[in-house]
Amino acid sequence: MALHCLSAPRRRLARIRCLQECITCLSEGKPLPESVGYVSLELEYRCPNKTSIKLYADVDTSKTVVKELSCTNESKFLVSGEELCNGQGKWLKVRKFKLSGSSEFEALEGDAWLLLFSSRSSVEESPPLVPVAQESRSSLTFDKRTISSWEEVVDSHYALQLKQQQPSVLKPDEQAVAQLRSVPKVWSLEHDEALVQLMAQHIPRDNDSLGAIKSFVEHVDVSSYCDDDGPLNLTDGDPETYWESDGSQGQHWIQLRMKKGTVIKKLCIVLDGADDNYLPQRMVVQGGEQDNLKTLNTVHIDWTVTDTQDIVMLENMTEHYPIIMIRIKECMAGGIDTRIRGIKLHSTEERSLGFDRDFFCAKNLVRFPILDSSSPDVLYRRSLILQRVLTIMDSVLHYMVPAWQYSIGSYKCLQKVRQLLPLSKKRLNLIETFLKDTSSEPSDKPVVYINRRAAMEHRCDPSQDTECKLTVFMQLYEGLKPRDRTTKPLNYRWSSRYDQWWECKFLSEGIIDQGGGFRDSLSDLAEELCPTATDCPIPLPYFIRAPNQTQEDSNINRDVYVPNSACQDWDKYEWIGKLMGACFRSKENLVLSLPPFVWKKLVGETTTWTRDFQTVDSAEVHIIDSMAAVDLDRELFTALGRSWSLILSNGSQVTLRVDQEGNTKPLDYSERIDYAEEVRRVRMNECEEQLVAVRRGLITVVPEAVLELLTWQELETRVCGDPEITMEALKKTTYYDDLDETDIRVQYLWDALKNFSNEDRSRFLRFVTGRRRLPAPLVISSGKGDTMDSLPESSTCANMLYLPYYSSAKVAEEKLRYAAYNCIAIDTDMNPWEGSWED
Repeated sequence: MALHCLSAPRRRLARIRCLQECITCLSEGKPLPESVGYVSLELEYRCPNKTSIKLYADVDTSKTVVKELSCTNESKFLVSGEELCNGQGKWLKVRKFKLSGSSEFEALEGDAWLLLFSSRSSVEESPPLVPVAQESRSSLTFDKRTISSWEEVVDSHYALQLKQQQPSVLKPDEQAVAQLRSVPKVWSLEHDEALVQLMAQHIPRDNDSLGAIKSFVEHVDVSSYCDDDGPLNLTDGDPETYWESDGSQGQHWIQLRMKKGTVIKKLCIVLDGADDNYLPQRMVVQGGEQDNLKTLNTVHIDWTVTDTQDIVMLENMTEHYPIIMIRIKECMAGGIDTRIRGIKLHSTEERSLGFDRDFFCAKNLVRFPILDSSSPDVLYRRSLILQRVLTIMDSVLHYMVPAWQYSIGSYKCLQKVRQLLPLSKKRLNLIETFLKDTSSEPSDKPVVYINRRAAMEHRCDPSQDTECKLTVFMQLYEGLKPRDRTTKPLNYRWSSRYDQWWECKFLSEGIIDQGGGFRDSLSDLAEELCPTATDCPIPLPYFIRAPNQTQEDSNINRDVYVPNSACQDWDKYEWIGKLMGACFRSKENLVLSLPPFVWKKLVGETTTWTRDFQTVDSAEVHIIDSMAAVDLDRELFTALGRSWSLILSNGSQVTLRVDQEGNTKPLDYSERIDYAEEVRRVRMNECEEQLVAVRRGLITVVPEAVLELLTWQELETRVCGDPEITMEALKKTTYYDDLDETDIRVQYLWDALKNFSNEDRSRFLRFVTGRRRLPAPLVISSGKGDTMDSLPESSTCANMLYLPYYSSAKVAEEKLRYAAYNCIAIDTDMNPWEGSWED
């Protein structure tokens, strides 16, 4: 049976076998299987057209040209199967060539490299060489059952065929295979995980809401919009829907954030003559970097638009522009707002080189110091074989996690390489399928009455209310309980479209909650569970400050909390898990400052003492590891003064061994290793029951298989939002209502935010949107009065910042920072409270 006749089930089983072996190799630090690292010794290419070809001494066009060949369509080349990509493009290593069909192949001495295509070339441009189909190869001894791709070799090797049924494999390049399979020096699974994290950060994600243009566009922003007539209507392919602006005349715009390497061939907007004075009349199209846009075209519509019509905005561009901005300067008959029915885009892509060798430069490794000691060549080769492993995984993942079984089941081997999953191209679609299939729509929106004044008083002195009944947490928990037997409890499995789970009525505040109050209640709840201030009492008993918060010499995780092992209120822990699951499904955030150790436990990743528990108590990890050292000095051991007891994170003491009188047994030097093991076991499991309860609530909302397909970082980000609020990320989520981005007030705002710390920006974000982390839309509008240097106002229901005039950027910074830390503002025009209090 020839390989191409291998049945689909047999091929899947072969790949699953291969994947299991790959995972074992990765987790044990062994070279990956030879079939996964297969590189053919020689591949045949031909010239499709008459051309001149240069061969270089190295993969650099500035190096010596070792040979220049005038080729015809009869010219052929034998090249190594090892390809190399760098910043200049994709290279082939040429071994032999012949210029005519009648001549023999001529061998080359030394290295000779051919640039197959430039990194700046379009996919529509023909390369100088193309592969020769196997059945057309020059060799008379070529067997049509011969295989030469690594995927075919994997399928053949692991399909367990009889020897006479196996196809022959083109001779491998043993040196290239050895290099690709080799494990770099001082390398571990942790290095592979860091390498994957680096690559995953630079993979653009497809946005399905962008419809047909998602292959070329990352995101579409607009200046403003009315109710349901938002930017999604620009890309839904439906001419009956439209984007309608809701701002000042001449200040409307559409911004396209283009994917890397896209070159626009034709960009159109769709208009409908029935829209009358909503039709744009004069538009300016700009392109370039966000802060350096240049005008590419100006479009005047001086004719009558009838029916639905495509208006060309750009055509036949020759270079890539990261940002395309369409500014609507005038509308027909002096119209104020505009309507646009859609966007159509035809674009080519620069050839994708994936992660080329130059990508692994020092600049990109700044956040991954563990990779610093490895050369770009080593990292590049390792990235190639890791991508092969992920290709195998993607081809069988949906069979390993079938849609009808929301658990990984027997394939627990995947858990060993959880941190490699971000490179998977199939995983996110599986996750979204599971979430969609298990979602439900709420029957109604419960109304909860909250007394925030009482909650604030409790926060100042929790001892006055030992049952915590006055906290926002308890008011919500009690208020959301079913009122009678006919009322169903909330299941929290709502789709992301449902963006307000309950309506808050704040006592004595006179606020109408249209979403801002709800988000504020989540922020208040999170603040009660894990306060951002380090010197205030904790209002609730469910989490405690991790020991790292009190260690002056600790430089990691100084702001984290862990579940309180003394608290056994399991129902509350389960509810916290359900809220986390609801945030995971939605666009809301519950900002809980938990260490990686806790997130790993929740998602089901393996945890270790030295690497993970140090994010909880780094001092104890250091002491215990030192104590267990073989060469520990006896005097140092004595100075530690340890007995057979330990202190938990909540400060309680646990006795491990006692003497005959029931007293804690002294620790002998010879017992120190046993003691260290016992301490590790107890401390690693000190809050296990609480975490099990949280996870139990979490998996009632999020299918267990979803958690098993996530990394802990992804769970944290989807529950809490992005902890890092960069200027670039803020600008991506910012819209302008009646201000232009060139307005001096806007410039002062960005100058101020540039000087803000990450905590300052988080506070500012909550002041405007009710959220402490991104993603959160931010709308900038002019101030409500003409007073100079006044405090800004906000409406969290509309995510709106009302920005007054300031005399300088310094004053703007002072006022914005004061407002962020001291003011609560929800629908300020309806809020009867005057002044502000410390948050």
